[in-house]
Amino acid sequence: MIKRILALALIVLMLCPMVASCNKDDGTVQMLSFSQSQSVAEMKKLDGKQVSIIGYMSTLSPVSGKFMYLMNLPYQSCPFCVPNTTQLSNTMAIYAKDKNGFEFTDRAIQVTGELEFGNYTDEFGYVYSYRIKDATYTVLDTDDMSEELKLWQQLASTNVVADIYTMFEYVNFLCFWPTYTASFEGGKDYLYPTDALAFVEQDGAQYNYGYKSGYFDGLIATVKSVDETAFAELVAIIERAEDLADEAYDDLKDEKYSTVPEYSDAFKDGRTQYRMDNHLDFDAQMQSVYNAFSDWLASWEL
Repeated sequence: MIKRILALALIVLMLCPMVASCNKDDGTVQMLSFSQSQSVAEMKKLDGKQVSIIGYMSTLSPVSGKFMYLMNLPYQSCPFCVPNTTQLSNTMAIYAKDKNGFEFTDRAIQVTGELEFGNYTDEFGYVYSYRIKDATYTVLDTDDMSEELKLWQQLASTNVVADIYTMFEYVNFLCFWPTYTASFEGGKDYLYPTDALAFVEQDGAQYNYGYKSGYFDGLIATVKSVDETAFAELVAIIERAEDLADEAYDDLKDEKYSTVPEYSDAFKDGRTQYRMDNHLDFDAQMQSVYNAFSDWLASWEL
């Protein structure tokens, strides 16, 4: 009996390290892509895991270098966000392991650290649900870059990708101007239709750039100047955005809207607000075309 007890004890002692090792992170590093980062559900599976991703530093970062924004294209000064929000899009927040912070480089880098989920608002006001913390990076040699990625670098150097994000701000305004607010003599309030038209049509106004003749054609011409056919998908996205902007602008001019008690819940006092008659369709179209662009952008990987 004693021998049997001793044998069982020995087995338990042998199993304990094995069980412990199964419950611990095995130290492997999961390689991430920007395409994968488009799915919060997929990223959530890696919460607390060591991950690695390749990209470029945005030039916008704290002087301390305690964190940076990582993007999958070079030469970008600002992170990208969902239109009319501060929610990061196609950009990852990376927090340094070294207390001295990150030293800036415009070269491609590989970042490695721990993926962590939470509700973050950083010192620049950007919002995100996950970040990579305790991170380090190494500079990569991209001398042997493929011809396709060389084209991607050329496109990024024109700044047209950032310009397209600005384009989406214009389209978003035309689709959702009734939810925008501005400061008036009597305080802050929702926009009236005449205000929305002024924001678009008036020279020097906030969204007048998109109203100007040839605006969308100019974006397409910049894309095609890099390569006439390689970015056909991006050209199609710009054309879809232009069609949506034209439709929303025509509805605004044709007064296809109505007054309703507050429906965007910004002030919570029941004040009068306008609503586009076609607002549900505009919402669906805007999400569709923006998601197409976001997916296209995330598909480029080193």
